[in-house]
Amino acid sequence: MRLRRSFFHGFPAVQLGLLLTGLWGCSLMDPGQDIPSYLIVPEMSYIPGEDQGTASTNVTDVWVYSATDVVGVFPLPALIPILPADASGGAVTLLAGIRENGISNSRSPYPFYTTVEHMVNPEPGAQDTLIPEFTLVDQVKYMPVEDFENSNVFGSMVGGSGLVRVGSEAEVFEGEKSGRMEVSDDVPIVRVRTVEQEFDLQSGLPAFLELDYRCDQSFAVGLYGFRSGIETKHLTLVINPTEVVGGPTEWNKLYVDLSSTISAQGPADHFEVYFECILEAGRDQGSVGLDNLRILTY
Repeated sequence: MRLRRSFFHGFPAVQLGLLLTGLWGCSLMDPGQDIPSYLIVPEMSYIPGEDQGTASTNVTDVWVYSATDVVGVFPLPALIPILPADASGGAVTLLAGIRENGISNSRSPYPFYTTVEHMVNPEPGAQDTLIPEFTLVDQVKYMPVEDFENSNVFGSMVGGSGLVRVGSEAEVFEGEKSGRMEVSDDVPIVRVRTVEQEFDLQSGLPAFLELDYRCDQSFAVGLYGFRSGIETKHLTLVINPTEVVGGPTEWNKLYVDLSSTISAQGPADHFEVYFECILEAGRDQGSVGLDNLRILTY
């Protein structure tokens, strides 16, 4: 964890001054009001453990708690006011926040990232800059699905060659290989599923599928639940294109909440992950890039 005393370089000096003036404005009018100190968090950094794959993450918020109260939820980069009452009770706790399923109004702390404790300088108006570093919690059940570097556990169910490994620089997210699905007029639908991975996922526990992806059209992700030889397909999420209008198709990180899908299945012997892409109306082709697929649960 790196800690330094400085102004937050992400804010221009004039804007930062106006922001702090606004925050202190009430105190200037009311000398009896508490003046906060400020914790500046430009970003949060994920450090994977041994055999835990990529350092890719998409933390969008920092959740802050004092010893006795909730301080607030702050989008990154964050300027966090800490009142003397919150600073005097001991260290504040910082949690890394995500957008579940990529939805902006479904923000929550990620249940598999560790917390960070920080002693705040209680001096009124003081400013500290902190870049918290977090890891996966010890109790996490880590299930690698595929990173495409040396293998491909996905088999084609419908449509052509399915999900293939690619190695050109333009198609790879990181490392040497990524995965790619393509649809066209000739192959308008592609569906692939993991083969004999048999993921053990329990109802009532948090469970997320993490993936790095990019796509120029929408595609679907879900689970097949297996029970006594019967398989049931469960759609979890339809993922929107990452293509910027007039620009390149950017890579994005997504945390897909699997808990409701697992509950919908009920008792299951195991699960398999599937992806499906159907050519959209008015298009003659489309593509999906995938990398760093893994499931986290307890």
